[in-house]
Amino acid sequence: MTLPPSRLLVRLNAEIAAESNPFRADLRRAERAAYLARQGHAKEAREDLALLHRRHDARPTVEMSAWISLAEGLLGYFGDPSQHALDKMRRACALSTAAGLSQLQALSSAWLAQMDYLRLDLPAMSKNLVCALKLADKDNHSAHARAALVMAQGFHTAERLDLALPWYERSRVHAVDHGDDATVSALMHNMAWIRTTNMRNAALTGSGDGGEGERALAAAESTWAYDKLTGATSLDSSVPLLHAQILLLQGKFKYALALYEQHIPGSVDQGLGRLQGLFLADQAWCRLQMAQHEEAKVDAERALRLLQDQGNCDDRAPGYARLAQVFHMLGDGVSANQCEAAAVELWKEHSAMCLKMVSTLEAIASDAAALH
Repeated sequence: MTLPPSRLLVRLNAEIAAESNPFRADLRRAERAAYLARQGHAKEAREDLALLHRRHDARPTVEMSAWISLAEGLLGYFGDPSQHALDKMRRACALSTAAGLSQLQALSSAWLAQMDYLRLDLPAMSKNLVCALKLADKDNHSAHARAALVMAQGFHTAERLDLALPWYERSRVHAVDHGDDATVSALMHNMAWIRTTNMRNAALTGSGDGGEGERALAAAESTWAYDKLTGATSLDSSVPLLHAQILLLQGKFKYALALYEQHIPGSVDQGLGRLQGLFLADQAWCRLQMAQHEEAKVDAERALRLLQDQGNCDDRAPGYARLAQVFHMLGDGVSANQCEAAAVELWKEHSAMCLKMVSTLEAIASDAAALH
Protein backbone atom coordinates (compact mmCIF):
# COMPACT_ATOMS: atom_id res chain seq x y z
CA MET A 1 0.00 0.00 0.00
CA THR A 2 1.93 3.04 -1.30
CA LEU A 3 0.06 5.91 0.34
CA PRO A 4 1.53 9.09 1.87
CA PRO A 5 2.11 8.74 5.61
CA SER A 6 -0.64 9.54 8.09
CA ARG A 7 0.05 9.11 11.77
CA LEU A 8 -3.03 6.99 12.46
CA LEU A 9 -2.53 4.93 9.31
CA VAL A 10 1.08 4.23 10.23
CA ARG A 11 0.01 3.08 13.68
CA LEU A 12 -2.78 0.85 12.35
CA ASN A 13 -0.40 -0.76 9.85
CA ALA A 14 2.05 -1.48 12.65
CA GLU A 15 -0.65 -2.94 14.90
CA ILE A 16 -1.93 -5.21 12.14
CA ALA A 17 1.59 -6.47 11.44
CA ALA A 18 2.36 -7.06 15.13
CA GLU A 19 -0.95 -8.69 16.16
CA SER A 20 -0.61 -12.45 16.68
CA ASN A 21 -4.36 -13.03 16.98
CA PRO A 22 -5.82 -13.14 13.43
CA PHE A 23 -9.26 -11.97 14.57
CA ARG A 24 -7.87 -8.96 16.45
CA ALA A 25 -5.67 -8.15 13.47
CA ASP A 26 -8.76 -8.17 11.24
CA LEU A 27 -10.56 -5.80 13.61
CA ARG A 28 -7.69 -3.36 13.16
CA ARG A 29 -7.89 -3.99 9.40
CA ALA A 30 -11.57 -2.96 9.49
CA GLU A 31 -10.59 0.16 11.41
CA ARG A 32 -7.96 0.84 8.75
CA ALA A 33 -10.59 0.46 6.02
CA ALA A 34 -12.73 3.04 7.81
CA TYR A 35 -9.82 5.45 7.97
CA LEU A 36 -8.88 4.92 4.34
CA ALA A 37 -12.46 5.66 3.37
CA ARG A 38 -12.31 8.92 5.32
CA GLN A 39 -9.12 9.87 3.50
CA GLY A 40 -10.77 9.25 0.14
CA HIS A 41 -8.76 6.10 -0.67
CA ALA A 42 -11.82 4.08 -1.69
CA LYS A 43 -9.92 1.47 -3.70
CA GLU A 44 -7.67 0.52 -0.79
CA ALA A 45 -10.62 0.55 1.64
CA ARG A 46 -12.59 -1.79 -0.63
CA GLU A 47 -9.61 -4.14 -0.85
CA ASP A 48 -9.47 -4.43 2.94
CA LEU A 49 -13.24 -4.93 3.15
CA ALA A 50 -13.26 -7.58 0.43
CA LEU A 51 -10.63 -9.54 2.36
CA LEU A 52 -12.67 -9.25 5.57
CA HIS A 53 -15.82 -10.47 3.84
CA ARG A 54 -13.99 -13.50 2.46
CA ARG A 55 -12.64 -14.38 5.88
CA HIS A 56 -15.69 -13.72 8.05
CA ASP A 57 -18.94 -13.90 6.08
CA ALA A 58 -19.22 -17.67 6.49
CA ARG A 59 -18.90 -17.44 10.28
CA PRO A 60 -19.81 -13.85 11.20
CA THR A 61 -19.35 -12.31 14.62
CA VAL A 62 -21.24 -9.27 15.85
CA GLU A 63 -18.11 -7.22 16.52
CA MET A 64 -16.61 -7.85 13.10
CA SER A 65 -19.92 -7.26 11.36
CA ALA A 66 -20.36 -3.98 13.20
CA TRP A 67 -16.88 -2.77 12.23
CA ILE A 68 -17.38 -3.79 8.60
CA SER A 69 -20.72 -1.96 8.50
CA LEU A 70 -19.12 1.16 9.98
CA ALA A 71 -16.33 1.09 7.40
CA GLU A 72 -18.81 0.54 4.56
CA GLY A 73 -20.93 3.38 5.91
CA LEU A 74 -17.94 5.70 5.75
CA LEU A 75 -17.07 4.44 2.27
CA GLY A 76 -20.55 5.46 1.19
CA TYR A 77 -20.48 8.76 3.05
CA PHE A 78 -17.24 9.78 1.38
CA GLY A 79 -18.48 9.14 -2.11
CA ASP A 80 -18.82 5.50 -3.18
CA PRO A 81 -22.30 5.36 -4.77
CA SER A 82 -22.48 1.58 -4.40
CA GLN A 83 -22.70 1.96 -0.62
CA HIS A 84 -25.73 3.11 1.38
CA ALA A 85 -24.03 5.15 4.07
CA LEU A 86 -26.89 5.86 6.45
CA ASP A 87 -28.23 2.29 6.45
CA LYS A 88 -24.75 0.86 6.97
CA MET A 89 -24.01 3.21 9.85
CA ARG A 90 -27.35 2.48 11.48
CA ARG A 91 -26.55 -1.22 11.22
CA ALA A 92 -23.16 -0.68 12.85
CA CYS A 93 -24.83 1.20 15.68
CA ALA A 94 -27.56 -1.40 16.14
CA LEU A 95 -25.11 -4.30 16.17
CA SER A 96 -22.74 -2.63 18.62
CA THR A 97 -25.66 -1.65 20.86
CA ALA A 98 -27.06 -5.19 20.92
CA ALA A 99 -23.64 -6.66 21.70
CA GLY A 100 -22.82 -4.13 24.43
CA LEU A 101 -19.84 -2.75 22.48
CA SER A 102 -20.22 0.68 24.01
CA GLN A 103 -17.16 2.32 22.44
CA LEU A 104 -18.08 1.20 18.93
CA GLN A 105 -21.65 2.31 19.65
CA ALA A 106 -20.31 5.73 20.65
CA LEU A 107 -18.28 6.00 17.44
CA SER A 108 -21.11 4.92 15.14
CA SER A 109 -23.50 7.27 16.98
CA ALA A 110 -21.09 10.17 16.43
CA TRP A 111 -21.02 9.43 12.70
CA LEU A 112 -24.80 9.11 12.61
CA ALA A 113 -24.97 12.55 14.22
CA GLN A 114 -22.77 13.88 11.38
CA MET A 115 -25.17 12.44 8.81
CA ASP A 116 -28.17 13.82 10.75
CA TYR A 117 -26.56 17.26 10.77
CA LEU A 118 -26.24 17.27 7.00
CA ARG A 119 -29.91 16.27 6.67
CA LEU A 120 -30.90 18.84 9.34
CA ASP A 121 -32.66 16.07 11.27
CA LEU A 122 -32.19 17.80 14.62
CA PRO A 123 -34.06 15.28 16.83
CA ALA A 124 -31.98 12.39 15.46
CA MET A 125 -28.80 14.46 15.66
CA SER A 126 -29.50 15.28 19.29
CA LYS A 127 -30.20 11.65 20.19
CA ASN A 128 -27.01 10.41 18.56
CA LEU A 129 -24.82 13.18 19.98
CA VAL A 130 -26.07 12.52 23.50
CA CYS A 131 -25.36 8.82 23.04
CA ALA A 132 -21.85 9.42 21.68
CA LEU A 133 -20.85 11.90 24.38
CA LYS A 134 -22.35 9.80 27.17
CA LEU A 135 -20.82 6.47 26.17
CA ALA A 136 -17.38 7.46 24.88
CA ASP A 137 -14.53 6.81 27.28
CA LYS A 138 -12.00 9.60 27.70
CA ASP A 139 -9.55 7.84 25.41
CA ASN A 140 -12.13 7.13 22.70
CA HIS A 141 -10.66 10.00 20.71
CA SER A 142 -12.39 9.06 17.45
CA ALA A 143 -15.89 9.32 18.93
CA HIS A 144 -15.13 12.49 20.90
CA ALA A 145 -13.44 14.20 17.95
CA ARG A 146 -16.36 13.55 15.59
CA ALA A 147 -19.09 14.38 18.12
CA ALA A 148 -17.35 17.62 19.06
CA LEU A 149 -16.97 18.52 15.40
CA VAL A 150 -20.70 18.03 14.84
CA MET A 151 -21.39 20.31 17.82
CA ALA A 152 -19.03 22.94 16.41
CA GLN A 153 -20.50 22.75 12.92
CA GLY A 154 -24.03 23.13 14.25
CA PHE A 155 -23.24 26.21 16.30
CA HIS A 156 -21.20 27.71 13.45
CA THR A 157 -23.96 27.07 10.90
CA ALA A 158 -26.32 28.98 13.19
CA GLU A 159 -23.79 31.86 13.19
CA ARG A 160 -22.73 31.33 16.80
CA LEU A 161 -18.99 31.08 16.29
CA ASP A 162 -18.50 32.04 19.93
CA LEU A 163 -20.19 28.80 20.96
CA ALA A 164 -18.59 26.78 18.17
CA LEU A 165 -14.94 27.61 18.91
CA PRO A 166 -14.61 25.61 22.17
CA TRP A 167 -16.03 22.55 20.39
CA TYR A 168 -13.72 23.00 17.41
CA GLU A 169 -10.82 23.07 19.87
CA ARG A 170 -12.11 20.00 21.70
CA SER A 171 -12.36 18.14 18.40
CA ARG A 172 -8.86 19.23 17.40
CA VAL A 173 -7.30 18.09 20.68
CA HIS A 174 -8.87 14.62 20.46
CA ALA A 175 -7.90 14.27 16.79
CA VAL A 176 -4.29 15.32 17.41
CA ASP A 177 -4.02 13.00 20.42
CA HIS A 178 -5.19 10.14 18.20
CA GLY A 179 -2.98 11.05 15.25
CA ASP A 180 -6.17 11.41 13.21
CA ASP A 181 -5.12 13.64 10.33
CA ALA A 182 -8.39 13.05 8.48
CA THR A 183 -10.39 14.68 11.27
CA VAL A 184 -7.94 17.59 11.51
CA SER A 185 -8.43 18.11 7.78
CA ALA A 186 -12.23 17.87 8.11
CA LEU A 187 -12.20 20.41 10.93
CA MET A 188 -10.16 22.90 8.89
CA HIS A 189 -12.27 22.37 5.79
CA ASN A 190 -15.68 22.48 7.47
CA MET A 191 -14.79 25.61 9.41
CA ALA A 192 -13.74 27.35 6.19
CA TRP A 193 -16.81 26.07 4.34
CA ILE A 194 -19.29 27.26 6.97
CA ARG A 195 -17.55 30.63 7.23
CA THR A 196 -17.90 31.00 3.46
CA THR A 197 -21.53 29.87 3.55
CA ASN A 198 -22.37 32.46 6.20
CA MET A 199 -20.56 35.16 4.18
CA ARG A 200 -22.51 34.19 1.06
CA ASN A 201 -25.84 34.19 2.91
CA ALA A 202 -25.08 37.63 4.33
CA ALA A 203 -24.33 38.96 0.84
CA LEU A 204 -27.47 37.43 -0.69
CA THR A 205 -29.82 38.65 2.05
CA GLY A 206 -28.30 42.11 2.24
CA SER A 207 -27.22 41.64 5.84
CA GLY A 208 -23.54 41.85 4.92
CA ASP A 209 -21.17 42.33 2.03
CA GLY A 210 -19.53 38.91 1.92
CA GLY A 211 -16.31 40.25 3.46
CA GLU A 212 -13.41 38.30 4.95
CA GLY A 213 -12.89 36.59 1.62
CA GLU A 214 -9.11 36.63 1.92
CA ARG A 215 -9.22 34.92 5.32
CA ALA A 216 -11.64 32.29 4.07
CA LEU A 217 -9.52 31.67 0.99
CA ALA A 218 -6.41 31.31 3.14
CA ALA A 219 -8.23 28.76 5.30
CA ALA A 220 -9.31 26.79 2.22
CA GLU A 221 -5.76 26.79 0.86
CA SER A 222 -4.46 25.59 4.23
CA THR A 223 -6.85 22.64 4.04
CA TRP A 224 -5.60 21.77 0.56
CA ALA A 225 -1.97 21.94 1.70
CA TYR A 226 -2.68 19.79 4.77
CA ASP A 227 -4.42 17.16 2.65
CA LYS A 228 -1.47 16.99 0.29
CA LEU A 229 0.84 16.54 3.26
CA THR A 230 -1.20 13.70 4.80
CA GLY A 231 -2.32 11.98 1.60
CA ALA A 232 -6.06 12.70 1.85
CA THR A 233 -8.07 12.90 -1.38
CA SER A 234 -11.63 12.91 -0.02
CA LEU A 235 -11.95 16.69 -0.53
CA ASP A 236 -10.37 16.89 -3.99
CA SER A 237 -13.50 18.47 -5.51
CA SER A 238 -14.80 20.10 -2.34
CA VAL A 239 -11.82 22.39 -1.76
CA PRO A 240 -11.82 23.87 -5.30
CA LEU A 241 -15.59 24.43 -5.06
CA LEU A 242 -15.00 26.23 -1.79
CA HIS A 243 -12.44 28.38 -3.60
CA ALA A 244 -14.96 29.07 -6.34
CA GLN A 245 -17.55 30.37 -3.88
CA ILE A 246 -15.03 32.69 -2.25
CA LEU A 247 -13.80 34.00 -5.60
CA LEU A 248 -17.39 34.70 -6.64
CA LEU A 249 -17.94 36.71 -3.45
CA GLN A 250 -14.78 38.66 -4.28
CA GLY A 251 -16.07 39.43 -7.77
CA LYS A 252 -13.39 37.31 -9.46
CA PHE A 253 -15.93 35.69 -11.77
CA LYS A 254 -13.55 34.43 -14.46
CA TYR A 255 -11.54 32.39 -11.96
CA ALA A 256 -14.63 31.20 -10.08
CA LEU A 257 -16.22 30.05 -13.33
CA ALA A 258 -13.17 28.03 -14.31
CA LEU A 259 -13.30 26.15 -10.99
CA TYR A 260 -17.04 25.55 -11.20
CA GLU A 261 -16.76 24.19 -14.75
CA GLN A 262 -13.97 21.83 -13.76
CA HIS A 263 -15.28 20.53 -10.45
CA ILE A 264 -19.11 20.57 -10.47
CA PRO A 265 -19.25 17.33 -12.51
CA GLY A 266 -17.23 15.43 -9.89
CA SER A 267 -19.00 16.86 -6.86
CA VAL A 268 -21.67 14.15 -6.73
CA ASP A 269 -19.04 11.45 -6.19
CA GLN A 270 -17.73 13.35 -3.16
CA GLY A 271 -21.04 13.65 -1.33
CA LEU A 272 -21.98 17.10 -2.63
CA GLY A 273 -24.89 16.10 -4.85
CA ARG A 274 -27.38 18.06 -2.77
CA LEU A 275 -25.46 21.26 -3.64
CA GLN A 276 -25.49 20.83 -7.42
CA GLY A 277 -28.40 23.22 -7.85
CA LEU A 278 -26.66 25.90 -5.81
CA PHE A 279 -23.36 25.43 -7.64
CA LEU A 280 -25.05 25.67 -11.04
CA ALA A 281 -26.87 28.84 -9.97
CA ASP A 282 -23.52 30.33 -9.00
CA GLN A 283 -22.03 29.17 -12.28
CA ALA A 284 -24.87 30.85 -14.18
CA TRP A 285 -24.20 34.09 -12.29
CA CYS A 286 -20.51 33.91 -13.20
CA ARG A 287 -21.39 33.28 -16.86
CA LEU A 288 -23.56 36.39 -16.92
CA GLN A 289 -20.67 38.48 -15.66
CA MET A 290 -18.65 37.07 -18.56
CA ALA A 291 -21.44 37.88 -21.07
CA GLN A 292 -22.22 34.18 -21.65
CA HIS A 293 -25.99 34.69 -21.63
CA GLU A 294 -27.11 31.55 -23.45
CA GLU A 295 -24.92 29.28 -21.35
CA ALA A 296 -26.13 31.05 -18.21
CA LYS A 297 -29.75 30.39 -19.17
CA VAL A 298 -29.03 26.67 -19.62
CA ASP A 299 -27.31 26.51 -16.22
CA ALA A 300 -30.13 28.44 -14.54
CA GLU A 301 -32.87 26.20 -15.91
CA ARG A 302 -30.98 23.09 -14.83
CA ALA A 303 -30.31 24.59 -11.40
CA LEU A 304 -34.01 25.39 -10.99
CA ARG A 305 -35.00 21.78 -11.70
CA LEU A 306 -32.44 20.51 -9.18
CA LEU A 307 -33.44 22.96 -6.44
CA GLN A 308 -37.05 21.83 -6.71
CA ASP A 309 -36.05 18.25 -5.87
CA GLN A 310 -33.01 18.27 -3.60
CA GLY A 311 -31.38 19.90 -0.61
CA ASN A 312 -32.47 21.44 2.67
CA CYS A 313 -33.48 25.01 3.37
CA ASP A 314 -29.87 26.06 3.99
CA ASP A 315 -28.91 24.80 0.50
CA ARG A 316 -32.05 25.84 -1.38
CA ALA A 317 -32.53 29.36 0.05
CA PRO A 318 -29.26 30.74 -1.36
CA GLY A 319 -29.79 28.78 -4.57
CA TYR A 320 -33.17 30.38 -5.23
CA ALA A 321 -31.84 33.79 -4.17
CA ARG A 322 -29.00 33.49 -6.68
CA LEU A 323 -31.38 32.32 -9.41
CA ALA A 324 -33.62 35.33 -8.78
CA GLN A 325 -30.62 37.52 -9.61
CA VAL A 326 -29.80 35.43 -12.67
CA PHE A 327 -33.31 35.43 -14.14
CA HIS A 328 -33.68 39.14 -13.44
CA MET A 329 -30.48 39.83 -15.37
CA LEU A 330 -31.70 37.55 -18.18
CA GLY A 331 -34.90 39.60 -18.42
CA ASP A 332 -37.17 36.77 -17.23
CA GLY A 333 -39.19 38.65 -14.63
CA VAL A 334 -41.70 35.84 -14.02
CA SER A 335 -39.02 33.30 -13.13
CA ALA A 336 -37.11 35.90 -11.12
CA ASN A 337 -40.18 36.72 -9.02
CA GLN A 338 -40.97 33.04 -8.47
CA CYS A 339 -37.43 32.33 -7.31
CA GLU A 340 -37.40 35.37 -5.05
CA ALA A 341 -40.68 34.30 -3.43
CA ALA A 342 -39.32 30.80 -2.86
CA ALA A 343 -36.12 32.23 -1.38
CA VAL A 344 -38.04 34.43 1.07
CA GLU A 345 -39.92 31.44 2.49
CA LEU A 346 -36.79 29.32 2.64
CA TRP A 347 -34.81 32.06 4.42
CA LYS A 348 -37.56 32.11 7.07
CA GLU A 349 -37.24 28.35 7.43
CA HIS A 350 -33.46 28.69 7.64
CA SER A 351 -33.70 31.30 10.42
CA ALA A 352 -36.07 29.11 12.41
CA MET A 353 -33.74 26.14 11.92
CA CYS A 354 -30.77 28.13 13.23
CA LEU A 355 -32.64 29.09 16.39
CA LYS A 356 -33.65 25.48 16.93
CA MET A 357 -30.10 24.30 16.25
CA VAL A 358 -28.68 26.58 18.94
CA SER A 359 -31.24 25.61 21.56
CA THR A 360 -30.77 21.91 20.79
CA LEU A 361 -26.97 22.07 21.00
CA GLU A 362 -26.97 24.23 24.12
CA ALA A 363 -29.04 21.57 25.88
CA ILE A 364 -26.59 18.87 24.77
CA ALA A 365 -23.61 20.98 25.86
CA SER A 366 -25.17 21.46 29.27
CA ASP A 367 -25.69 17.71 29.66
CA ALA A 368 -22.14 17.01 28.46
CA ALA A 369 -20.72 19.44 31.01
CA ALA A 370 -22.64 17.65 33.76
CA LEU A 371 -21.24 14.30 32.63
CA HIS A 372 -17.63 15.53 32.81
